[in-house]
Amino acid sequence: MAAVQGGGALTASDYLVDLIAFLKSTFSVFTNLPGTPVEHATLPGKVAQTACMSACKHISTSLMQLLLDPEVRQISMGALHQLNADIQECESFARAGPVAGFQGDTLLLAFSDLRQLLDLFTQWDWSTYLADYGRPTCKYLRVNPHTALALLEKMRETSRKNNVFAQFRKTDRDRQKLIDTVIKQLRNLIAQHHT
Repeated sequence: MAAVQGGGALTASDYLVDLIAFLKSTFSVFTNLPGTPVEHATLPGKVAQTACMSACKHISTSLMQLLLDPEVRQISMGALHQLNADIQECESFARAGPVAGFQGDTLLLAFSDLRQLLDLFTQWDWSTYLADYGRPTCKYLRVNPHTALALLEKMRETSRKNNVFAQFRKTDRDRQKLIDTVIKQLRNLIAQHHT
């Protein structure tokens, strides 16, 4: 339920920074990269790649599950911005090539579902999502409408519960109406494409 940060840039959560540091250290030792003592055992390239991709997919899946967990009833825009900073840290790790042998940005694919979902929400780009849905070249190809709807409903709950006096502020009323409108449009989209 983090509040939206007004000033400086968000930094990744401490737990994630620690996890990434652990992964960097682990893969450095196991793949015998330059600067690593020779006496350490090394993993074959394909094994190291598989372990690295599996770790990235696990992080991504765990963060997505956290967002969609039924026990998490409310999500603020600030929390999504924090998660965005966390994913940027993960993407930085993936881009750094912790294990040799990946083609291009292959490791980044582990985070692409979350990246597209967070871009959709943090940029509030619903007109593009709704207009392009179902096209093979759409910007948010990896965003499932059911996932987007579940997240929007959690945001609506946050907006309703945290703004007891929201009905008195026009900007809060307008935001609530916008969320309600997008939810309605998503439900229509789901009904059209998934019946």
